[in-house]
Amino acid sequence: MPRPQVLSIPERLDAVAKFAGRGVCMGIIDVGFYPHPDLMFPRRRIRAYADAARDVPVASDFFAPQPFSWHGTMTACCAAGNGYLSGGRYRALASEADVVLIKAGMDGRVIGKHVANAIRFPLRYPHFNIRILNVSLQTHDNDADMDDVERAVREVTQQGITVFAAAGNTAGILPKPPASAPEAITVGGQKLAAPGDSGDEQVWPSSYGSTKPGIQKPDFLAPAIWVPAPMLPGTLVAREAAPLFQLLSVLEEASAEHGFSETRQTATPEERASIAALIDAVGSRIARSKYISPDYQHVDGTSFAAPIAASVAAQMLEANPSLTPELLREGLISTALPIPGVATEVQGAGLLRPRRAVEWALERAERDLQR
Repeated sequence: MPRPQVLSIPERLDAVAKFAGRGVCMGIIDVGFYPHPDLMFPRRRIRAYADAARDVPVASDFFAPQPFSWHGTMTACCAAGNGYLSGGRYRALASEADVVLIKAGMDGRVIGKHVANAIRFPLRYPHFNIRILNVSLQTHDNDADMDDVERAVREVTQQGITVFAAAGNTAGILPKPPASAPEAITVGGQKLAAPGDSGDEQVWPSSYGSTKPGIQKPDFLAPAIWVPAPMLPGTLVAREAAPLFQLLSVLEEASAEHGFSETRQTATPEERASIAALIDAVGSRIARSKYISPDYQHVDGTSFAAPIAASVAAQMLEANPSLTPELLREGLISTALPIPGVATEVQGAGLLRPRRAVEWALERAERDLQR
């Protein structure tokens, strides 16, 4: 069947459906964003858009799809999208959380001073009450402000804001700031078998290693492949996907009609073979482009593992709003599941387990009440 079958994150991770990040505000830091319907309808959950790379934001950078906006749009929706364009199917775990979108790129480029400025945004605007920051980008080698990026992580963590950072996608290479910061919850990648296949849990080729004496990254792993995410409207991929699925539907209907009655077929064998070949060609293009519907692709990389982990933290905060960054780290790490035969330096505490993490948060709240 040429239609790819990809599980939503809640289905795939056996998450607690009751919690969806209600009452939690998440800050998403990336190179650019677009106000996607999955964040805007039926309730606008984008509380603010900020540009940490410019003194005055440029409206078209946000309100019009830009070449650099796809990555941040996808990471934001992996954290807090509600799957609006999929009828709720491809929703995130924190699908009821509010978000503040903080652009840290300049025309798609990442500079350390802009990243540090973005991380400190919640300190300058405390009225948003941002409890979680997700940073799915990294500074480059020899950036003059690498140390300041780590300082920014430490400063916001001390003020009760939990920072999640993508480890990076180069095995054996140390994570770079902000993922290298001791206070950051650094998320590596879990690699699953293709949908429909069975197989052992594997490790995505994440960056890992000791970034400071006694500090090992990543802290744990989250899904980094077969992650559903919405495409940026207006781009070539989005404009191609919709007609491909429409054409596939027409071809499938034609194929069904030709095979409906063996005694009344009007199509010749050549016509049937032609339709079958077209179905295969369209299905091959859909698979190669990672389309899973007219509006969604599956994506890969630790850039998408990190917001999944951040969304679990939002669920935990809904369940127990008193959790501090230290307690969120403890809950996530203590409930992770180690992968047998994989070095600790590669996997950290192991695989993220959203249900167990939320249960841990509830148990902690119960213990606090009994004191």
